[in-house]
Amino acid sequence: MMTLRQSAALFAESKRCVEQNRMLIVESRRRVAASRRRLNPWFAVSGGSEASERSLRATVRLLLASGLLRPIDGKALAGQGTWTRCVVCGESITSGQLQMEPASGHAVAHAPCFLAWYGESNAVDEEGPPDELEGKGSAA
Repeated sequence: MMTLRQSAALFAESKRCVEQNRMLIVESRRRVAASRRRLNPWFAVSGGSEASERSLRATVRLLLASGLLRPIDGKALAGQGTWTRCVVCGESITSGQLQMEPASGHAVAHAPCFLAWYGESNAVDEEGPPDELEGKGSAA
């Protein structure tokens, strides 16, 4: 016969296992969906929308702010995808897609990702220095 302490321990362990299994199921479903998109490009959602463009530009802003991406001037080399990972979205750039590389670096991006990167780089340049830096170091 189990004691109350043993029953409580068994219940707590079961609860932990159930939660762990739920997390594994969620991760498995995410991987299956990603695999389907890689295996069959027609399965993926395609086309543009204003919401996805905003999301892409927000991602680029975060990457620029963190220093993981550097602003670019728009000069780039373009060519057929080489199955390299895009520095913006992290997805592979397939041979059927356009791959763009800034002239100043070795990072590659999809064309839409590059355009968002370029747009946000221009936005950073137009903002200028933060208020607390203005006027410092100038001869005026």
